[in-house]
Amino acid sequence: MIKRGRLLNRPPKSLEEIYFSEIRPQLYENHAHHDQYGVRKGTTLAEHLDSACQFILTVSHIAQVPEDKRPLLLAATAVHDLNKLDSQGRNVKTLARDKDFLKEELKKAFVIGFVATDDDLELVRKLIERHSGHNVSDGARFLPEDPNIERWAAMLTAADLFDLGIPDAQRFRKIETELTVAFSRKCNLFRVRLSEDKGYITSLLLGACEEVLQKYGFHPIAIFPDSELFEGSNLPNVDLTKEIAAVWQSKIDQVFGNNIEKLVRPTKDGIKVTYQAIQQNVDEVLVNIQALLERKKAGYKSDKIVKDVSKWGDNAGEDAIKKAAELGLLPVSSAEEFAISEGLKAAYLSYREAGLTPKEAWDKIAHHTGISEHQRLALEPFNGQYGRPLFAAKAAINGIEGINEALKESFKLRNNSTENSEEIEVSEEMILAVNRIVNFPFANQLIGINELDAYVEANPRQRCSLGATSSEIDELISANMPPGTKVQAFSNRLPGGISAEPKRQADSIAALAYQLMTVGANFPKVSKQEPLYLHLALPKGSAPELLRIWRELLQQLAAINTEGGTVTVDQLQLYRNHQLEFKANKVVGAALPKRPDFVHTSVIIPLVWGDINASLALLKSLRLGLEISLSLDIGFPFTLSSNMEVDLFDDVYGRVEGIPAALQPLLGNGQYYQSQDAEKILERLRCLGELAISVASIQKSDDCLYDLSRTCDRPIELYFVLLRWILREQDEPNLSVIWSRICQPLNTLMESFMPNDNSLLTKYLKEAAQIAAEANLKGSSFKRTAQTEPFTAFITAVKNQKPYLDLEVMFAALTEQYYIRLDRINREYHVGVKKLEQVKRYYQVLRKLYEEVYSARPEKLLSDQKTLEAAYLFFLEEARTKLKNKSEDDSDETNTTV
Repeated sequence: MIKRGRLLNRPPKSLEEIYFSEIRPQLYENHAHHDQYGVRKGTTLAEHLDSACQFILTVSHIAQVPEDKRPLLLAATAVHDLNKLDSQGRNVKTLARDKDFLKEELKKAFVIGFVATDDDLELVRKLIERHSGHNVSDGARFLPEDPNIERWAAMLTAADLFDLGIPDAQRFRKIETELTVAFSRKCNLFRVRLSEDKGYITSLLLGACEEVLQKYGFHPIAIFPDSELFEGSNLPNVDLTKEIAAVWQSKIDQVFGNNIEKLVRPTKDGIKVTYQAIQQNVDEVLVNIQALLERKKAGYKSDKIVKDVSKWGDNAGEDAIKKAAELGLLPVSSAEEFAISEGLKAAYLSYREAGLTPKEAWDKIAHHTGISEHQRLALEPFNGQYGRPLFAAKAAINGIEGINEALKESFKLRNNSTENSEEIEVSEEMILAVNRIVNFPFANQLIGINELDAYVEANPRQRCSLGATSSEIDELISANMPPGTKVQAFSNRLPGGISAEPKRQADSIAALAYQLMTVGANFPKVSKQEPLYLHLALPKGSAPELLRIWRELLQQLAAINTEGGTVTVDQLQLYRNHQLEFKANKVVGAALPKRPDFVHTSVIIPLVWGDINASLALLKSLRLGLEISLSLDIGFPFTLSSNMEVDLFDDVYGRVEGIPAALQPLLGNGQYYQSQDAEKILERLRCLGELAISVASIQKSDDCLYDLSRTCDRPIELYFVLLRWILREQDEPNLSVIWSRICQPLNTLMESFMPNDNSLLTKYLKEAAQIAAEANLKGSSFKRTAQTEPFTAFITAVKNQKPYLDLEVMFAALTEQYYIRLDRINREYHVGVKKLEQVKRYYQVLRKLYEEVYSARPEKLLSDQKTLEAAYLFFLEEARTKLKNKSEDDSDETNTTV
């Protein structure tokens, strides 16, 4: 089992934070491999205890249990299945009354700190003994006791039933019965289910559902990847769809309104300000306009301005130009004046949005900017939007300050003109979308037939490029669609077709979902790239408090980049120490959500890795996703995909879409049914990361990681790739030191790929390396070529093999030649018969390798020459390390004996 990391590193403040940061990880470390049976088959004891603890935290909060008693309920829940914790098979009642055993289990679960007194321990005992139908069977039933104990025991019983493996209808009835006792009122449970997940827009919809239902007295009690569970006294008798749609619409409007830089747009007709921007923050709008004017000033081109002046001057006539010049209305001639003219144009457009005529708009602009009445009249012949700003810039003596005053007045007029209008009704499209995406237990319209009709009757040229074909289809340019969206109709490629960019058809809600993503995620401020999307869902039955903690964590991580861009992980810490340490980056990393309400049952995190190939981006994204997903304190089901929309999370723990064939030996088929399957893939990626950082520089580690990953279809070739990278980075590497760094991850990786490695290839190579290490069969130096000298002699002999000589002669000659070579190297010491026997045994092993693995076919062996030499070199280092360790152990034993 690999060591899983943690995400929550800050000091806990509330009981819930203490649970998720300290207690929950301990439950998984203690019981993650303790399988259950019967109705809970398929889950572990850790998952059951975790589910019950989260449920008790939520229910005790709703029931307003005193804060000094809630920790005791949590402590009892963390160990409530005492019979499953005992190795002797004793029952719950016996174990609960064994104080030493109970204290020991509370200590193991990290909850002993909550049990301060004997009275606390007695309360924990009573709750444990009475859960799951256990009756009061001692004399305490005849003594007065706190009447709340019955309510609290009912909460623990409900928590124990919460993850029972029976149909929801039966399970909910049992839980409702217990919660009716716990809350001292009628209790009903119902689920709000999702039929599809479209990312941020779906999270806003769930937030709207929660807001409306809480107004009617319902509390969220548990969150699932595809739904949310609520409890309340009575189900509402009215259809809340329209009310939810209205709240949903307002949340969407707030998102776009809070992104003012997206709503103050420079266009070819001037700077335009949408109504949502001035609704939010007028000062921020003015700051954005000022920034755009500075950009206009920097982009000033005199030749283009001369053409515009000539065009609009000719339209006004020579007399108008002459009269304007007499009054000081000269055309723009500098970058500063051009910026002022663009500001005048922006003010004019804003006044026009407020409903003013061109004359009324310019009267107000003249008043604020200092243009005299005579000058104002002289400007009349010029075009109001394009001509007058070019000739009035020099006369606007109040400059930018005057323009700001005009803009402020226009914004106020626009607000006033809207305040008196009647409230805008929620569109039918939004109501239909709520009905389509969310399933409520109360009445709603059956719209499936409408969806089918829209699909059948749609014009083939209007089939959707994004989303489902429906009655509401938008035509959008590529900038408003996800990268790589295909075009369905190419009207610009047909005879007589338009010359503009082809439009893409999109279901309006799907298009809005993508636009919310572009506005709501902290994308890097560079050209558009195709991201990978990491979809993380809260685990089944998560407490609503976990959602708050998760939202706060994402906000803290996003705040690392003060400029509002991506955050990336420290690659050295990730590869070397398996730790997630985030830092700001302008180009690559995770585009975390800007707002907490973009996170609900799940969250989409776009991952951008810059100019690298798709396979490497997949590897980096999956490594980051698995480190987050398998954290001990939260633990998320995940999907990694190039699509923003994916299927809802089902019983599969993790899914990776689009794995290329070259990476399938490493990553499998992309379906990980349990967290243990995902752990196996994470262990492989960790080993590859360690190897990459050990043999390559940090700048080249990704390239090395990619090379190693592609080699996993034949793991023996990993040795050759590693050696190639070592020699690329160092001319004369110290292989002994390098082996000490890579042996553990490399052996772990080989064990993962070949858990029962009985292949003759590795067996004979390792046997030959062991003989070479024991007999010191090598050249006259410590260089790499000298270390592999006897093996290289074998390869050379095979390469020069004559067809008329059999293998007996070839290997006899090889043995004799290398024996003579050793004798020549060691002239001072005669090598003797023992060395000859060792050389003979060495080449006998290689002969078996040649005959049994390669069928004595030279071309097959020579095609693997580099791989075999690299593997032999590493096996030789491994054998020497074992001999050294054995020698040190023998020396220690001798010293101890003496």
